[in-house]
Amino acid sequence: MQPQIIQREIDFDYQKLLEQSGISSRIAKIIAARPKHAHAIPQASFSPKLQYLTSPLGLKDIQKAVDRLIQAIDNQEIIGIETDHDCDGQTAHAVIFSALKDIFGVPEKNIRSYIGHRMKEGYGLSDAVCDRILQDQPRPSVLITADNGSADELRIARLKAENMDVIVTDHHEVPLAGAPQSAYACLNPTREDCDFEDPYIAGCMVAWLFMAAVNQKLKLEKKIKPNVPSLGSLLDFVAVGTIADCVSLSRSINNRAVVQAGLEKINQLSRPCWQAIKPLIKNPKITSSDCGFLIGPLLNSDGRLSDAFGSVSFLLSNSLEEAAPWAKVLHSQNETRKKIQKKMTEDAMQLAKQQVDSGKVSIVLFLPEGHAGIHGISASRIKDLFGRPVIIFSPKEGELEIITGSARSIDEIHLKEILDQVAQKIPEIVLKHGGHKGAAGVGIKKSGLEIFANYFESEVLKKINIKNIGPKIWVDGCLEPEEINLNLLDQLQELEPFGREFEAPLFQIQAKVNSPRAVGDGSHLQCEMVLENGDVHKSIFFGGAVNQDLSRLAGQPVQAIIELTENYFRGRNLNLLIRHWELLGEK
Repeated sequence: MQPQIIQREIDFDYQKLLEQSGISSRIAKIIAARPKHAHAIPQASFSPKLQYLTSPLGLKDIQKAVDRLIQAIDNQEIIGIETDHDCDGQTAHAVIFSALKDIFGVPEKNIRSYIGHRMKEGYGLSDAVCDRILQDQPRPSVLITADNGSADELRIARLKAENMDVIVTDHHEVPLAGAPQSAYACLNPTREDCDFEDPYIAGCMVAWLFMAAVNQKLKLEKKIKPNVPSLGSLLDFVAVGTIADCVSLSRSINNRAVVQAGLEKINQLSRPCWQAIKPLIKNPKITSSDCGFLIGPLLNSDGRLSDAFGSVSFLLSNSLEEAAPWAKVLHSQNETRKKIQKKMTEDAMQLAKQQVDSGKVSIVLFLPEGHAGIHGISASRIKDLFGRPVIIFSPKEGELEIITGSARSIDEIHLKEILDQVAQKIPEIVLKHGGHKGAAGVGIKKSGLEIFANYFESEVLKKINIKNIGPKIWVDGCLEPEEINLNLLDQLQELEPFGREFEAPLFQIQAKVNSPRAVGDGSHLQCEMVLENGDVHKSIFFGGAVNQDLSRLAGQPVQAIIELTENYFRGRNLNLLIRHWELLGEK
């Protein structure tokens, strides 16, 4: 489908305020065209600092959670860590484990780690994970969850009945019934009864804030040994998890601040895992884009195809000799993931097109040969291509009558709210669901797929104007040929970190295509873009060679949507990343 090209709307009052605070007009205009944060200092979006972080003391139940964990540390109790299997959960696991062991001095033998296997045990604190925890020896007396737990009251009640105190740290929206009553404490900024002012932070950030509050009290009680690492040393984990989980980098100054600080720590290469990854990075510095498109997928591949312990072991490696083999394993798994994903996306594309052609405003698919660990990535691709909310279901391993799905949504649709409504109307079909506005997971009875899809479509129709359906590309205006240079790129890079809702600026240009050729697996297109003033810029168009007659492209005038990038082959050079183009007529 041809995307709709939309010029971002600029909040001119906000732009003026930014300019008055010393930000250049060009940069102020770009910031003012993105969702506004609530921080009192305008420069916070341009130069986020750790001093802008929201205090963890605003989290509901924080003091109860802090006191209970310190009691467990003092009494040398067994402390369990249970986290989700994606990158957010993995990095949260690394944050909690490192804080307990390296900062709070908990012996490693007193720490037990649990991560649910995506295919075999499902999402969240499942019954299967509960079984493992309860059968473990030594069994924890305190269990900390991260990036899950808010929707797991039944399982938490099981653990409480066995005299285990469960401290939930999570960022997913709580169920309509409220926070889990059986939890000893539930730290979740999306709780209605929570005074924490930023509901946009990732699960790893909630875990870090909990550890920061514990650290603060231990310092007051003079229980922190000298020369231990600071809590800030763990922000590299938080940065990767925050970017990978696609939380807002515009509305949340916390997210912007920890990502920027975390990237600085990553680039210090003091941790063996980053030393092992650095050879895979083409440019001198590891950027937020590298975290989103390279590091995040590498770590996620372990949770998608295995049990995610490989990624956590990699993150916690004590030496390069230990980290390097893990990096190879993760790289190999990620290559396998790419192959599976390509086939799944191709299959999903055909089915999605049939639904769109039939007039559907939502897309609900079942792939009998699909992979439950990967259908979320395919759902995201289909969502972008068709501009509709998408759920892709695949068989659940070991349970023939149940299918699990990953959902991805467009800006106009709040997935969690839609799924809440569907689950209320057909509880006999919807077995489990959870998530937030942009992404969610759901498990249903296979026999009820068609009924579920109809109810989902009905709820989506209530929330959206059909005229707004379809793929969109948001741009920050047009660029004249003389503006396209490294100086402009330098200005744009001052806006880093980029991510969800604070995307890297895209611009419209006119140019002619020169020397087009297919590269990579044959689906990507490399070419030169010749501007009207004669300037020539090397360019890459990922997916641009698909169904393209390259022999007719040379000399073809196009209107393109581009992002400015760089490479360091024989010095620093400007490159154009082509996001979309439209041919302007025969050459």
